Amino acid sequence: MMYLSARNARAVCSERLFKFWICGVVACTCFVLCAVSPVGGAPQEKEKGPATRIRILLLTDAGKLLTVHYETKGRVVRNLLMSSPLTGGIGTLLIDAAETKHETSKESVLLQQTVGTFNRRPVIEAGIAAAFKATTPYFEAVIPPDPSLYTTGTTVDFNKAQADGYSYVLTVREEFAGLATVFGLATLSAGSALEYKVTDATTGKEVSKGKARAFSTHKQEFDPATSDRNAFVADYAAAAGYASAQIPGQLNKGGQLHAMAEAHGLGNVVPDMGAVLAKYEKLFDYDLAVPKGWYQTKVSKFQVSLEPKNSDKAKFGVSFTVDVLAEEFGQKVDDLNDYIGLFFDRLHEKGFGTDTAVPFDALTLNQPYTGFVIERPQGAGKDVILFRRLDGPFVAVYDVVFLADYDGFLKKYSADVQSLINESKITSHS
Repeated sequence: MMYLSARNARAVCSERLFKFWICGVVACTCFVLCAVSPVGGAPQEKEKGPATRIRILLLTDAGKLLTVHYETKGRVVRNLLMSSPLTGGIGTLLIDAAETKHETSKESVLLQQTVGTFNRRPVIEAGIAAAFKATTPYFEAVIPPDPSLYTTGTTVDFNKAQADGYSYVLTVREEFAGLATVFGLATLSAGSALEYKVTDATTGKEVSKGKARAFSTHKQEFDPATSDRNAFVADYAAAAGYASAQIPGQLNKGGQLHAMAEAHGLGNVVPDMGAVLAKYEKLFDYDLAVPKGWYQTKVSKFQVSLEPKNSDKAKFGVSFTVDVLAEEFGQKVDDLNDYIGLFFDRLHEKGFGTDTAVPFDALTLNQPYTGFVIERPQGAGKDVILFRRLDGPFVAVYDVVFLADYDGFLKKYSADVQSLINESKITSHS
């Protein structure tokens, strides 16, 4: 089967043809799109929203100076820990948010001069507001015209927020914005790292807090990365947008949205995703046959990342995901083709080349898998995505990520990937 186009009414021919990630350019570091990890609620009403919405006041601090964290083979950078972009489904760069020395480095000053005035706050706020709208119609993240009306220094006036009709206040602080070495030594990618907190405006009590970050998979050498303002702004906007979109997803998966809704009489229409996930994760099991010389990282019961132990892990790896065909995740479908259609729609939204996807059958597999090769955003490699319908409301998805040298890595690791899929045991039950 060949899925021809996400915008082609899911048209198919006689040989007809990723929901996340990697949470997932995509312009973000996830190699299984965030849609693959269950984060959504029931589909939204198309024509009009519900009569009652819970309003969240969004207050954002994006004033931190742009910084550059650059690493080469001959250079050691303190406070920079680079992990594989495939581990855990996300290329994670750990940056000490308390460090300010990078702000005045020659590299950071160069980027600051190149970019000049750039108000990043609207980018972050637009991403958060849109993500809440996509997650559930029962919450609305509101961007105030004048945020200073609700703050004095770092203190939030919760009484005014409540008086103005806001049930909760979401404060967001951008702890990192700029360029960093993520996907290869001597290269730079734009990124954003956020810290957030949700507070009940009535009681002043903290509801939840967390972090979200993303990096563009568009990597450049130092000179073009720090001298092209337009390229940086575009890559930063994409990365910040995906980092922002993780916030309502995390609140949804953690059950906080349900608790917030329940406190306002809407608990019956906003599912407790923590409980939902707990329910479904009891209905399947797997025993992955990790190839010799590889290791696995369990992201959750639903997702495992696997990669070779050698340096190839920076450019190649596999994500295994069990996805759920259920209304709570906005995908109550029974047919694998319909699921693939949803998956491709979401990939298309993330910038993947769904219109050029081609069937993939280069592996000899014991079970029937439907596979495709798809171009990653901005020419950042390819993914091979393999789907198999399981018993019950489940689909098994293998996402083989090639950030470079598709032909070389496919030849080198095809036997490993083939044995991984054929020898792993996946069981589901109701």
